[in-house]
Amino acid sequence: MMYYNVHTHYHPPANDVLHIENRYKDFASDLTGRKVSMGLHPWYLDAQNLDEQWESIVENAKKAEVLAIGECGLDKVTNTDWPLQLSVFRQHILLAQELDKPLIIHCVRAFGEVLAELKGVKVPVIFHGINNKISLVQPVTDAGHYLSFGKSLLNPKDYILHTFNAAPLDKVLFETDDSDIDIREIYKSAARIKNLPEKEIVLQVEKNFLNVFH
Repeated sequence: MMYYNVHTHYHPPANDVLHIENRYKDFASDLTGRKVSMGLHPWYLDAQNLDEQWESIVENAKKAEVLAIGECGLDKVTNTDWPLQLSVFRQHILLAQELDKPLIIHCVRAFGEVLAELKGVKVPVIFHGINNKISLVQPVTDAGHYLSFGKSLLNPKDYILHTFNAAPLDKVLFETDDSDIDIREIYKSAARIKNLPEKEIVLQVEKNFLNVFH
């Protein structure tokens, strides 16, 4: 069986795990043998160096090793200037559509605003790091987008149990983000929560992954 980790910063090699490594800087570095996503995180936007950073993304995102654009998005908790966040997010959306590559979304307290920006987007969209009540993420799957769950499934709070159980399994993906958790443990926990055989989860997530990263 193959396990898929759609968003990670830490990934020990394994023959049965496909990792997508997130790159938010050093976009021109060697990508040989890697599969990555590439984007400007709203926490780290630097208006003074933005043009240079963006040129590097545009130049390097065309590479075959770059499977997705992001993470990118909107965050109402960070101090980053809101108009700057919006402007850069819109650039990522345009680039993803131009290259026909999926978008990986960072969204903090801005679901309505992010979904408004994504209206009409034709490429697959993944909202990563889901740790929210179902009322917030229901509009995401209603719009046809995907939800990526990570460590929130390992010791889940009641509202996460409710969210994950309500999430359509054909819109679910998994990730480890910046933790050193084994992605297989997240699959195991997901199977327990859904009360399904782990193999069924693995096969469905593989189908989802191939639908997104075709």
